[in-house]
Amino acid sequence: MVMITMRFMYLPDTAPVRPQVITWDALGYYLILPATIIYQDVKKMEWLEPIVEKYQSTGSIYQVNSIPNGNRVMKYLIGVSILYSPFFIVGHLAAGLMNYPQDGFSSPYQVAVCVAALCYAFMGLMLLRRILLSYFNDQITMITLLLVGLATNYSQYVSVDTGMSHGYIFMLYTLLIWLTIRWHERPAIRTAFGIGIVIGLGVISRPTELVMLFIPLLYATHSAVSRKGKWNLVKANIYHVAYAIAGGIFGILPQILYWKYVTGNFIYDVGSKWNFLDPHWRVLFGWEKGWFIYTPVTILMVIGLWFMRKLPLYRSVLIFFILNTWIVIAWSDWQYGASYSSRALIQSYAIMSIPLAAFFQSQLNARWKYGLYLLTAFLIFLNLFQIWQYNNSIIHYQDMNRRYYSAIFLNPDPTPLEMSLLDTDEVLRNEEDFLNIHKWMSSGEYAIHAGIKDSVIIYTAVLQDVDGYNVSEASWIHIEAKVKSAWGAFDSKLTTQIIDDGSIKQRSVRLQNGISIVNEWNQIEYYFKIPGDSADGRLLIWAETRSNQDIRIKDVQVTFLK
Repeated sequence: MVMITMRFMYLPDTAPVRPQVITWDALGYYLILPATIIYQDVKKMEWLEPIVEKYQSTGSIYQVNSIPNGNRVMKYLIGVSILYSPFFIVGHLAAGLMNYPQDGFSSPYQVAVCVAALCYAFMGLMLLRRILLSYFNDQITMITLLLVGLATNYSQYVSVDTGMSHGYIFMLYTLLIWLTIRWHERPAIRTAFGIGIVIGLGVISRPTELVMLFIPLLYATHSAVSRKGKWNLVKANIYHVAYAIAGGIFGILPQILYWKYVTGNFIYDVGSKWNFLDPHWRVLFGWEKGWFIYTPVTILMVIGLWFMRKLPLYRSVLIFFILNTWIVIAWSDWQYGASYSSRALIQSYAIMSIPLAAFFQSQLNARWKYGLYLLTAFLIFLNLFQIWQYNNSIIHYQDMNRRYYSAIFLNPDPTPLEMSLLDTDEVLRNEEDFLNIHKWMSSGEYAIHAGIKDSVIIYTAVLQDVDGYNVSEASWIHIEAKVKSAWGAFDSKLTTQIIDDGSIKQRSVRLQNGISIVNEWNQIEYYFKIPGDSADGRLLIWAETRSNQDIRIKDVQVTFLK
């Protein structure tokens, strides 16, 4: 119910359709469905540009590549579309019955993707419950499911960014674990074949999901006795391996056939790059969107690895965690685009829920068990609150830093000065202790628009002669302005600069922040510390934009403080 409620909470106020979830990366995963079923144009995709223009579903069409044979090939693999497909068909029929455009992107199709994500989440969590109950009691299982569902970014990508791949692949992982357990309990050809299909489908959803292979391969190898029993079981059913391989081939076959049809080759390089010898540890620890920082419950998952050493899944989970995490942090585009926390690790929660449960099982008999209950409640509250901040643009989708995060932590109503810390590391918390030497205020409005007038100088002066005042002894400048824009002043900044004897100090603050309201006058504020040796410096303040919209600025105040 919480995830369904979140879906309704975060519907967009203004969009071509409500909800609008088939956008950006999600558009890439989805394209094969309308291309084949509606437009019958998989090679040229000449329908794509008009659709993008109509529904504003992406800023640029990076989801496809033009290739030498004149065709266009999709960069995103088609596994997620296979999972979308039953819901797409229902959405297509609903669009016809309800007189919506049957173009693949009108409201019934968007709703279908939302319903798909929620249905797969329900399936995945129900399977995960069955898996956990194989090793843990009801209490531990309930706590683990609550934390996975509500204390991680999983809920964001089930309830809000529902077109992304992560929630769907999470379900595949739970299905794989369940099939793995079943095969080891009662080996069967159809179970082995199913394991192969799930791995194949995971690989054509995201190629890095090949690490799925280690789940069945290393299951029940946690001790010498179990390893001997495992390989005896495999030898007794050796032909099942062939069925698993056949299932894997069957699972990846749709992708291979698509590439052959469009490119003429069975394999196509989508262009991803990894730096395995120089991984990006800030994916885990960085203030931008670090996994351990924004979803701290994952720390307990890692600690829990120690407490699951006697479980059959121990080696599977340990090797999977090491390899999967290394692959994720080694990708060259380490920020993974716009996201809350490290979204590329979401599907691993299906696996990492096992050590999380093991941690709680080991600790709930200790004296501090009530503290763990409080910790569980806090982690859920923190995550849901930060998801609210993220969807209200207070937590930025890409540009976070330590100082800014500290200012907005559990803060539902940040000030413009606190918002400025997204761009500047300079803050004055005791302005009342400083003397106001001089204040300048603009008398009119300024307008900027990319391609027409993309910058405007607002204020310029020498510190020794600011409107007849000598402010060369000033320590700080407090800059304030009101900004109004048509749809949000993206790629637009207000810049303060001091030049003295060739040395330059400059700070730029965006003209739109997370508390700005479109088409209303919004307050922008920030501090600028004057370098100590700038007595003869020249001060310059200007606004600039790369945004194709009218942006207006008024009531600019420049206050010099000593």
